[in-house]
Amino acid sequence: MRIERIGENKIRIFVSYDDLEERDIDLDAFNYNSPETQELFWDLMEQAELELGFEAQESQLCIEAVSDVEHGFVITITRVDEENDFESFHKFIKNRYRSRDLVSKRKQTSIYSTMLIYAIDDFDELCKLCSSIKSLFKGSSRVMFHEDTYYLILTSIDGNITDQNLFDSIMSEYADKMPNVDFFEAYLNEYGKVILENDAISFFADF
Repeated sequence: MRIERIGENKIRIFVSYDDLEERDIDLDAFNYNSPETQELFWDLMEQAELELGFEAQESQLCIEAVSDVEHGFVITITRVDEENDFESFHKFIKNRYRSRDLVSKRKQTSIYSTMLIYAIDDFDELCKLCSSIKSLFKGSSRVMFHEDTYYLILTSIDGNITDQNLFDSIMSEYADKMPNVDFFEAYLNEYGKVILENDAISFFADF
């Protein structure tokens, strides 16, 4: 793992495939739900504080993580000041990532999401996907659009996927699963366009 400071309030962390493999973390399934990922996050915050003096105590953090062909995973962490233009993020991530005591806090904090977000490049593919999973998913669904990409957002997941293996297989065929869904949803709410707010799967399945 390599950490670099790119501003007074921002750091960038490069996590290699080997780093993830050592912690038994699957890059394709990288999300905040797993204990391994939570442990990795707090280790990174400790390392950033020790190596770069990047203190997150009493701060709100905006976290963006993307896969990278060369590096494996690139995580950008921004310490948000009240004066910055992140008001909507403030409301969304309020009290989620605070670090009064990194060593003890990481053992107590759970970062959990009951949401899935999938990216689909083509409208026809979106319709085919919805048609294929209509009978498999009974939770809530909506669709947003940003930068030529459709995003299918699924909530109320627990107990609402009738065949997990088939569901996962179909989703991987038509769409890319997004990591860090809580923060990515906040980003979409800020910059994306709502295409359909409720029961999107049933609606697009009929096209």
